[in-house]
Amino acid sequence: MFLLLTKILECIACKYSCQEKGLCSFNKHELYSVIELASRIFSRDIDATLDLRYKLFEKIDRKIAIRATLATIGLLKIAEFVESNDVEDILVIPGRPIYITKHAEKLRTSKIADITLVKNMLKLAHMKGIELTTANPSIRYGVRFGPIRMRISLDLPPVVPNPQAYLRIHKSKITIDKLLDSRFITIEQLREIYRLIKEGKHIVITGPPGSGKTTFLVALDDLIPPNLQRVYIDEADEFDEDPKKNQIKIRNVDKIKEVYASLNRNIDVIFIGELQYENHFHAFKTATEIGIQTLATMHSTSVNDAIERLEKYVKLKNIAIIQLAKQPKEAVKRKVVEVYVK
Repeated sequence: MFLLLTKILECIACKYSCQEKGLCSFNKHELYSVIELASRIFSRDIDATLDLRYKLFEKIDRKIAIRATLATIGLLKIAEFVESNDVEDILVIPGRPIYITKHAEKLRTSKIADITLVKNMLKLAHMKGIELTTANPSIRYGVRFGPIRMRISLDLPPVVPNPQAYLRIHKSKITIDKLLDSRFITIEQLREIYRLIKEGKHIVITGPPGSGKTTFLVALDDLIPPNLQRVYIDEADEFDEDPKKNQIKIRNVDKIKEVYASLNRNIDVIFIGELQYENHFHAFKTATEIGIQTLATMHSTSVNDAIERLEKYVKLKNIAIIQLAKQPKEAVKRKVVEVYVK
């Protein structure tokens, strides 16, 4: 092991910039030994740990960095899909073929998922301080390293018949500039949304599954003055650690409890995550009535649908709805289609 570690350090020292050197003269057995060794390297948290491992592999050979990093957490089976620039989503149900979403189509792969794959994702959730139990059978968390950002959703019975995992893949943080370049949003829409945020409006981003709601929510965080104290509830892992921003991240799924706890934190803005269950809407209602600017996401097919859902729980006072659309053609097109303010 000492000789192997010495060889790794020598590779890192020279950085092996010449790509024709392949795996830096490591044979397959040695590479597996390096992966095993890297699996024992830890940093302050799991994201920092994975990033550290990725940088180690990248210096040895950037071609295998993503694959090798995933191997250290038992996710090698899905590595080829995570690496691909074309794959957006991965569905894993033990005993069934792994399905991927590629552009506008869903494809059945030749790989069969096993329970170990889901168990390793559960271990990853545990390392992030999140527990999936029968009392809490659905969770979401984010994982990031190098250029990779994954949002992992895990479900257990009785919510679903069989354990399953759903992964959304991003290759980098999506910024407002990137959304403008991709025509997800127009400059006129952006100006209007920026004005609404400055005025203290509560924002609900709505749209069908896969329309980019959480991605857009994260991008809007950059429009809020960095000195304002913001708290992220639920989808905290989606937001980058930014030393320039006044941030508090909370992974507790009890949103109402955390909204009340925020009264003692002198919070300016709450990112409450997805409005899915009745208690989520009550948390949103509580936050807005307290007077904390609140941003959330919600599934809907239209603004009218969104209004109908929201009005069951809250008055549409000082609330703006940003409706997104997902239009599958040769490639999926996502965009802001309407900004509604009452």
